[in-house]
Amino acid sequence: MALQRKNTNEIIYKLDEMGDCNEDIVLVAIKSNMPDYKMAYCLNRYLSVHFYKVSPEISLTDNGTTFFRSFKYEDQKNHLTWRLFENKSNFSENNEDVNHSLFHTDDEVFNATNYLIPEWKNIDFFMLIENADLLFNTDELLEKLQNIRNISTQFIVDMDSLSIKSQKNLIF
Repeated sequence: MALQRKNTNEIIYKLDEMGDCNEDIVLVAIKSNMPDYKMAYCLNRYLSVHFYKVSPEISLTDNGTTFFRSFKYEDQKNHLTWRLFENKSNFSENNEDVNHSLFHTDDEVFNATNYLIPEWKNIDFFMLIENADLLFNTDELLEKLQNIRNISTQFIVDMDSLSIKSQKNLIF
């Protein structure tokens, strides 16, 4: 932190170099047609982890409340926290507040899809690994993910490429 003085009695502090708060996080994007519970099962089997379902689910409250199912694994030996979560949330809602008019039908339903990380709408799941240091082998992780039959794509996402809003959505 550098100390600067102006002509007045003010003292201004500036940060010389801000440490990167994302350097100990690995974010893996996964594209697959598997449901969430089967994805967690396959990851448990191929990665030797023990994901369990987290309750309550991740919720976002932008325009209404959207819920995303998630799973968690605490690796006590390596001091890692693994999280698996859906990127897409599909929901339907009956629109009961509509005035009953001549053209109104009883089966009007509002359908919407919300994304936890909107920059990656084509990605189905994200796996977030916290406290990953330089010894964490991301290449080995990606190679193991490649061996899972129903995973079509997997890659590491640079956290700095995400918008601030998406980064805030990843704070649990």
